[in-house]
Amino acid sequence: MKPIAVILILFFSFCLCFFLFCCASNVPKKVSLDPASQNFLDLISYIILPVEEKIFREMPPEDRGEFIKDFWARRDPNPMTPENEFRQTYYTRLAIADKAFKVGKPGWKTDRGRIYILLGPPTNVITKSMGDVPYEQAKFVKANPIETGTITERATEIWVYDNYPEYFAGPLRLVFVDYHGTGDYQLTTKLEITPFSMVSPTWDSPNLAKYQWLGQIEMDEKTPGDFTIFDYDVYADISRIKGEAASVIISIDIPCYRLDFHKKQEKFTCDLSIFAEIRDAQNNVITRQEKQFSQVLSKNQTISMVTNKSVIHNEIELDFSLASKFIYIGVTDNVTGKRLRKLLQVENIKSKRK
Repeated sequence: MKPIAVILILFFSFCLCFFLFCCASNVPKKVSLDPASQNFLDLISYIILPVEEKIFREMPPEDRGEFIKDFWARRDPNPMTPENEFRQTYYTRLAIADKAFKVGKPGWKTDRGRIYILLGPPTNVITKSMGDVPYEQAKFVKANPIETGTITERATEIWVYDNYPEYFAGPLRLVFVDYHGTGDYQLTTKLEITPFSMVSPTWDSPNLAKYQWLGQIEMDEKTPGDFTIFDYDVYADISRIKGEAASVIISIDIPCYRLDFHKKQEKFTCDLSIFAEIRDAQNNVITRQEKQFSQVLSKNQTISMVTNKSVIHNEIELDFSLASKFIYIGVTDNVTGKRLRKLLQVENIKSKRK
């Protein structure tokens, strides 16, 4: 083989290895959930908001206990009492559903289990066996006369809710059909189920259903924003090389509609504390950088940024060594004191760099 060919092969091999290293290392991953954390998400999957699940998955494991505490506190209908009635009812219904509707899988994972957990026990239940007319349980007497003489091809249950708060066209009727004769009844009624669907006759809607209004900034404004759950997005790029070491560029995008503003006269101020740090496999801090961000806006600017879902962009650059394993990012909204940390994990940097 000619020397020039060997040189070209070595050159392209080097370029390929360098490219693979950059591609492999420039996207740190979220830390995977431990079994206990995943089990928590599974059990509350019917009531958790997408933004809450996103936060839970992106935060450091050591912060998840505080998240769980806040998660239930947001739903406590009466914070003045020692009990959290919402949490009590949720887990009680989950336990009942798990036992009552178990059919080869946990009862709480079935359609009937899900509806029972969210809406509670129905007012009436109408049952139909395959080929039979419906049998109404003795304690329920409000059957639909039209359905009384109907013969069904498959086993069916009709759950009736007389006082479903989101349904105004009379009693809510949910039809479940056992298509395969296994006892696993599937909901056939079109019904939008949301994290706010869980109801109880003993309380009003959960405290979580509080919208951030621009009226909180100025009382005569009534434009709704999003929920007042503090969150932001983070990205890390480790593809910039400085000689023997790399630098990581951490981008932090904070949606304005998730911030609170301090009003003084006709000006509105957001005030943020931001940090990023790199830790090794033993969780020792290798390098850390902090910065403050403050922005003063007019009323119209504030309304525009919130309603248009504008973001506040910040970047922090840190030296990145082969010992780097974890990237911690934290943002504090100094107006309210809300703080949220996020965690990225860098895998196999040393082996990929060789």
